[in-house]
Amino acid sequence: MKPIRDLSRAVTMPFTALFVVGLCAVINAMTSPGQWWFQWVALGMGIATIVALAKGLRVALALGLVAFVGWWLYRRYGAAARDTFAAWAAQSQPRAADVLRRVMAMPAQTVR
Repeated sequence: MKPIRDLSRAVTMPFTALFVVGLCAVINAMTSPGQWWFQWVALGMGIATIVALAKGLRVALALGLVAFVGWWLYRRYGAAARDTFAAWAAQSQPRAADVLRRVMAMPAQTVR
């Protein structure tokens, strides 16, 4: 799942479909006006547009769910939980002195 690509295609695919179908309709009208083959292009582009919109809706719903859960957790537990998490995150990150000590203790061939 590539959310940015899915959202951008959900927005741009209808315009792309209109352009492609319109161009094919003009070509069809100029080359063979009695046989309307561009309708099959319209069918294919319609299916592609529906799929792109469905993927974009899936991403939007997932983002909405994450935002709702975050809002609910913040409302339920408030700033105290945020401060507790920030303190935990500060403790879990390696200190610069620890990193340097571990790098200096490595054998020379592993450090490049």
